[in-house]
Amino acid sequence: MNRCKIIQGGTKIEYIIGFDIGGTKCAVNLASVSNGIKLIDKITFPTNASKGYLQAQERLFASAWDILKKNNLTISKVIGIGVSCGGPLDSRNGIILSPPNLPGWDNIPFAKLLTEEFNVPAFIQNDANACALVEWKLGAGRDTNNMMFLTMGTGFGAGIISEGVLVRGQNDMAGEVGHIRLEDDGPFGFGKNGSIEGFCSGAGIGRLAQSITKQMLDMGKVPAWIEDGIKIEEISAKVIAEYANNGDDDAKKIYEIVGEKLGKALSIFIDILNPEKIVIGSIFVRSENLLRASMERVIQREALMHSQRICSIVPAQTGERIGDLASIITACYEMGIDPMPSHAEEDEKVMYHYNRLFERYPELMGIKDKIMDAYNILLRTYSGHGKLLVCGNGGSASDAEHIVGELMKGFYKKRPLNEDMLKLIGQKGEFLQGALPAISLTGHTAFSTAFMNDVDPKMVFAQQVYGYGQKCDTFLGISTSGNSTNVVNAAKVAKALGLKVIGMTGSEGGELAHISDVLINVPGQSTADIQEYHLPVYHTLCAMLEEEFFE
Repeated sequence: MNRCKIIQGGTKIEYIIGFDIGGTKCAVNLASVSNGIKLIDKITFPTNASKGYLQAQERLFASAWDILKKNNLTISKVIGIGVSCGGPLDSRNGIILSPPNLPGWDNIPFAKLLTEEFNVPAFIQNDANACALVEWKLGAGRDTNNMMFLTMGTGFGAGIISEGVLVRGQNDMAGEVGHIRLEDDGPFGFGKNGSIEGFCSGAGIGRLAQSITKQMLDMGKVPAWIEDGIKIEEISAKVIAEYANNGDDDAKKIYEIVGEKLGKALSIFIDILNPEKIVIGSIFVRSENLLRASMERVIQREALMHSQRICSIVPAQTGERIGDLASIITACYEMGIDPMPSHAEEDEKVMYHYNRLFERYPELMGIKDKIMDAYNILLRTYSGHGKLLVCGNGGSASDAEHIVGELMKGFYKKRPLNEDMLKLIGQKGEFLQGALPAISLTGHTAFSTAFMNDVDPKMVFAQQVYGYGQKCDTFLGISTSGNSTNVVNAAKVAKALGLKVIGMTGSEGGELAHISDVLINVPGQSTADIQEYHLPVYHTLCAMLEEEFFE
């Protein structure tokens, strides 16, 4: 099914209805899509899967009409319908085949039925693929072209983005990675013992913990959860995580095993798909602290060095919204609608700093759009758990350090830590502030002097970019001429590694003009004049970011 041309946001507000169909419950969502996705309303109800397809269809269609009426909308305002549903299904023809959690839903031409009922185009997508689209467009996978999303919930599945396109496979079965066998024996999952789902899903972790508990009891050792009265059949991933987070070594060992198996699975994915980023949801979001160390040890041992070097493994970002967004973004993807809002223009606090810059320095109006573009790159970097690498020479080196100072601590705001973080850190947390991670490459004296003496002064910043840089990061090179060799070399390495590159220069731009994704080329003929304009520009960017990320 061919995607339509991109629908640009404007004064006319348009809507999409989303159907999230699950074995336990269904949801009907309403969202506006004229300037990014804005969820407006939601109706949920039990699926009652045992009662079959027809009663569920009737309830879904009625709920869609109800949500429109509730929000004083007519169907003429709706431009499309998206459906997120468990597989197997035929997304190209809009057919739900026979999902195991939906008995009786056999070969249902659901997209066609929706179009006949509502007279708008309808699109269907596997729920794991739909969630992958959400994280790719709105979450931790933004600005990547090669990404993998792993569910890691009750089951274990994947959605794959390759070269900027969702991979479905010949019959929509791409991404069923939970079925892959990791070991000859092990916990049961996805139809076989020792599968990835058997080791790494919520159900599999529970079975693994139950098995290990029985082994411990056979050896005469009673784990803490048994002492606390938890029955073997009640042992779950959540129970073991709670004990592990409270410092229980036996529980931590179970999650270490899971991390090792996860690392083994990820090594396979990294070698085959060469992704920029692997985004993992559910259990990984909640228990990353218990899994990452053993996971990374295995990846370092098993995966190809060059592939693992450029692959970031991060928790999903969209949280509880992901299910609601999945059905909406299914239609957005097929219709070519950009789900990212023009965010800054809607935030008065962010725009206050932006507009104030041009009130004080009207001569910067010629690069107004470039400054907003730089802000949006940094916004996406920090939203994706990335960091800023910044460098320059002389006065620009001081500017690099200055920028880090404004980002890593309170600028206009005090940025107090939230209650959960204060509990984790303890009383000393009261003396910490929220930070936007940034590294000045100019300040590492021992490394810099050694590298300049032993290797090449012109590559000193480039070496640090190579060492620190990850796909989700941004590099900011400051050079009044735009031709500082060590800065230009660092920008080239950053570009090769897939980082976004921002150049901050004088009006000509120099070599950085040809490398940068965004070039902030301020006016001024002398170095001093140019640097005087650099300061209010980066102060403004830091202030805008602070408004975005801190209350």
